[in-house]
Amino acid sequence: MELKPFCEGIKLSPPAQEVVYGYDMDEQEYQSYKQHFHNNRFSFFERVKQVSEYRALFLYLFVRFAVDAHEEYQIRDIDNEVYFDTFSDIQLWCSTCKRDYDEYGIQEFSWLQEHVQLRLFRLGRLQFQPAAFDRDIELHGRMIYKNQVVLNVHIPEGEPLDPKRTKESFERAKAFFRGINPVFICHSWLLYPQLDEVLPSDSNIIQFQREFHIYEVDPNSREAEQRIFISVCSDPSSYEERTSLQRRAKAFLIAGNKLGSGFGIKV
Repeated sequence: MELKPFCEGIKLSPPAQEVVYGYDMDEQEYQSYKQHFHNNRFSFFERVKQVSEYRALFLYLFVRFAVDAHEEYQIRDIDNEVYFDTFSDIQLWCSTCKRDYDEYGIQEFSWLQEHVQLRLFRLGRLQFQPAAFDRDIELHGRMIYKNQVVLNVHIPEGEPLDPKRTKESFERAKAFFRGINPVFICHSWLLYPQLDEVLPSDSNIIQFQREFHIYEVDPNSREAEQRIFISVCSDPSSYEERTSLQRRAKAFLIAGNKLGSGFGIKV
């Protein structure tokens, strides 16, 4: 895999592609960064952050890491559709970086480490990440045990949460992770039970929530506000009302309610 077909394959925007193609780094320096990443990710992150335009450097490096990961995808016989879909997160987070910092780069660098180490895959609408469950729980007469490997579900931004597509993703995950029992967990603002007071019962979000048994709630999480309004404000009356979801959520918060997050499990 080469840089250009990769960038085009993940639909990286032309200005962001120019950042990647124009980055001045020789092969020896790149290999030094790559080895550092695989040896100690946390000190690697600190090293990169010392660079004045570190977000652009993270973009360049994660694109290169993703290109290098293609060989392992081929060894594991994972097709290019999954490869490009998985690494399309680089484009999503690059767009977020442009929105939040007015520069083409990557700020969510710790998240993307999962992709390049082949610990997370996008299968259609949803992403899946094998993980050890953190407790014992019984669901529908079935025990899920602490440290059992389950599939953590993540919901990328940018597309409707269409029920048909999410169902297809769950089915694809069962086939893709053949050695893992199909138990799915999810921690998200989308699983906060009181969303049914904000959204209509036939909304995509509520239909997605119904797929899970909610076993824990964090009412103090501000993730919902971050996702709905882009930034978190201490006074909810200052939030924008450009969408119906923003209008409903704002009114809900002004009334003294909270929009937290939920922990769900699906078998």
